[in-house]
Amino acid sequence: MKSSRFLPILLIALAALLVGACGKAPLVPDAPKGPTQWLPDIAGACTTSTTDPSGVQVSYQFDWGDGTKSEWSQFIDGGVPYSDTHSYSRFGSYAIKVRAKNSKKASAWSAALGINVVAEGHVAWSTGFTDPFEPEDPDSAEFNVNSFAIGPDNTAYITSAIVGAVIAFRPSGAVKWAFYTQDPYADEFHSAPVVADDGTILVGCVNEFIYALDANGAVKWRDSVGSSVSATGALGADGTAYFHTEDSMLIALRSNGSRAWEFFTGGGSAAPVVGADGTVYAVNQDGMVYAVNPDDGRQKWATNLLVPVIQAPAINPTRDTMYVMTETGLLQSLDVTTGATGWSLSVGEEASGPVIGPDGSIYVSASGRLLKLSPQLDSLWAFVTPMGGVLSTPAVTADGYVYVLAVAGKKRLAMQEADTLYAVNPDGSRRWACRLGEGLSDPEYALSAPKIDAGGYIYVGSGNRAWCVAGISLPAQSIWPMFQRDARNTGRAR
Repeated sequence: MKSSRFLPILLIALAALLVGACGKAPLVPDAPKGPTQWLPDIAGACTTSTTDPSGVQVSYQFDWGDGTKSEWSQFIDGGVPYSDTHSYSRFGSYAIKVRAKNSKKASAWSAALGINVVAEGHVAWSTGFTDPFEPEDPDSAEFNVNSFAIGPDNTAYITSAIVGAVIAFRPSGAVKWAFYTQDPYADEFHSAPVVADDGTILVGCVNEFIYALDANGAVKWRDSVGSSVSATGALGADGTAYFHTEDSMLIALRSNGSRAWEFFTGGGSAAPVVGADGTVYAVNQDGMVYAVNPDDGRQKWATNLLVPVIQAPAINPTRDTMYVMTETGLLQSLDVTTGATGWSLSVGEEASGPVIGPDGSIYVSASGRLLKLSPQLDSLWAFVTPMGGVLSTPAVTADGYVYVLAVAGKKRLAMQEADTLYAVNPDGSRRWACRLGEGLSDPEYALSAPKIDAGGYIYVGSGNRAWCVAGISLPAQSIWPMFQRDARNTGRAR
C-alpha cells in the first residue's frame, strides 16, 4: 500500500523536475568566430556553439550589428558548431553577437565579435616587425622577396629575409607568434612557407634545414638537407612535402620528417610543383624540366629548354599542360605526360611566373606589363603600369580580377618610388592602385606574389612592412590562380 501511495507523488516530482529543467535557457553561446575584416556585399561566415543544461537541442540566432538578425536556426544537438552567413552593404565597424534557445527560453546574447567592413583597394592593416634582440629598430624584418601563406583560419605566415624568423599574423594584423632559428642573423629565409592540411607550417632556410612548425610556432621536426633552401616547397595529396635545394637535390619528406627519396636535378633550384596524379615537376637553371615519380623518386621524363628556368611553373590539368617561364622571357607549354613542347611566346624581360585564371587564360608579368594570354598563348590584352619597372607574379580572383605588385625598378641600395599594388579589371583596364612602402628589391629574388585569403583580402610583403589590402572578390577556385596554386602554397594541381 505504501508503494502505491508514493508512486503518484514520485511521478509528480519527476514531472516537476523535467518541467523545471526545460524551463531553463541554454548556456550563453561562445562569442562568434569569424573574419575580423569583411568586404562589402560579400558573404562571410561566423561560427558558435553552446549546450543546454537538460541536454535538449538548441537553436541559434545572430545579431549582425547592422540592425538585422538572422532567422532562428533549426534545432541541433548542443555542442555542435553552428555557422551562419551575412553580408554588409555599408562600410564601418560592427559587433556580431549570437544567442540560443530551447523550446522554452532563449539565452542572453554572447560576447561580441568586432569586425570592420572596408572599401576595396584600401589598406586594412600594415605592420613591420621588431626584432626583440634589436628593439630600437622598429622595422627590422624585410619582406620584399617573400610571399605569404594563409592558413585555414586566415592566419597569415611570412618569413623574414633579414632576421631569421617565421612570423604569424592574426587576421587583425597583430603578431600571433614568431619563430627564430638558432642564429637569426645568419639564417635568412628566402622562401615562402607552405601550410599542410593539418595546419603544419613547412619552410626551408639558408641554414640547410627544413622546419616543420605547429600552429603555435613550436618545432615539430627539422631536417638537415645538406644545402640551402631558397625555393618554396610543394605538398602532395598524401602530405609528402617536396623541396628543391640549392645543390640541386629534389627531396621528398614524409609528414613525420623522414626522408622518402632524393632526386638530383643539377643546375640549381626553383619551387617544385605537383600534378593532379601526384607527379612532381622540377625546373633548374640549366633549362631542364623533370617529371619525377612520387612513389620512388625515379625520373619519368626530362625536357631541355636550353635556357635557364628560375620561376615556378603552373599546371592546367584539364589540358594536361604545364606552362614554364624561362629566364629570357620565353613562356613555353609542355605536355605533362610526355614532356613534349607545345606553344611558346616571348613575353619580355624580367618575366614573372605564370598563373591560370578560371577560364584557362594565362597571366604573366614582363617588361612592366601584365599580360593575359589564351591557353594557346595568343595575346588577349596588356595592362601597362604608369611607372614601368618590375611586376610580380599575379593573382586572380573568382570574378576574373587580377592583382599584381609593381616596383619602380630593381632597387638595391636606394629608396625610390613607393611600390604599388594594382587591381586590374577582367577586360585589362585599371580598377585601382594602392601605394605601399618603398621596398628594397634584390634582382636575385622574385617580388612578393599577392595572396588572396578566404575573405577576399590581399596579402603582400613590400620592403620592411607586410600589407593587407581589401580586395574585390574571393580567390578563384580555378586551375592555378596564384603563386604555388593557392593561398597555402601547396603547389599542387587539383
